[in-house]
Amino acid sequence: MSTAAPRLSRLMTMVPWLVAHDGVTIDEAAEHFGISADQCEKDLWLLVVCGLPGHGPDQLVDIQFWDDGRIHVLDPQTLDRPLRLSGDEIMSMLVALRLLMQVPGQHDRNTLHGLIERLETALGSSPAVAGMVVDSGVTDAIGQVIAQALTQSLTVTLIYAAATDDAVTERVVHPMSIFTSDGRMYLEGYCERAEAVRTFRLDRILTATLGDSMAMEQSMVQAEPSTFVATVSLAPAARWALDVYPFSNVQYLGKGRIMADLDYRDMGWLTRVVLSLAGSMVVTAPTEARKRVADAAAAALGSYS
Repeated sequence: MSTAAPRLSRLMTMVPWLVAHDGVTIDEAAEHFGISADQCEKDLWLLVVCGLPGHGPDQLVDIQFWDDGRIHVLDPQTLDRPLRLSGDEIMSMLVALRLLMQVPGQHDRNTLHGLIERLETALGSSPAVAGMVVDSGVTDAIGQVIAQALTQSLTVTLIYAAATDDAVTERVVHPMSIFTSDGRMYLEGYCERAEAVRTFRLDRILTATLGDSMAMEQSMVQAEPSTFVATVSLAPAARWALDVYPFSNVQYLGKGRIMADLDYRDMGWLTRVVLSLAGSMVVTAPTEARKRVADAAAAALGSYS
């Protein structure tokens, strides 16, 4: 995955933190920001050549860190305090927090409520905030059953409508975790029907009923990895996707093309991502994933003929 965006975010928060912790060592700063000491030193060297337009000696961030092994910010320019969130950023956080409130499980909901109230106060009496409704599509009844199954280690019987062919099936699932992706909530668990770990979109669960205690061996539940990897080729126009999706092992090839590994949990999700890039992303491996995506693309094209 591209490191440009995370590094920029870190650099913007590093200076005010160093101002508040004058004299820390490079090792201490590196530990705080979750990076290596070598990376921290590289960040500091980059910061000292950053500053206001003009870039004269008196317009650059001035940080001393090479004399006594400790970091001293002599002139932070305009970075002496954390940046304020913009209105759009606050709205994005509100949407994410309200969606998290609907995710089944044992969350610290009092803390979430407090964060939401503080963000709403920061926006003031905005009509957009007053009318904001985040609908996950998951009914309270199904959410409660899933939460209880996870908390008490119970199986759950689902009546499930598949997203690919709209087939409605009954499945006994051993819940493992809940996660969100692209604004959707998913249940990950061992499916007795498939005899493997599968993911289920919560808004496609028609009914959910509590079952028995999960007595299945943990080794059976984890017989299949919960995350899969597809190797993909990206055109230069799709380079932005590196900062959006969970890529790793990124290789920059000739003429701007990129080869990388993309982590995914659900084949349907991988297919949607690849098709949404309209040919700018191609799956090269594994063969099964490549075929599934190709078949979906052919079916989509066939619907227009």
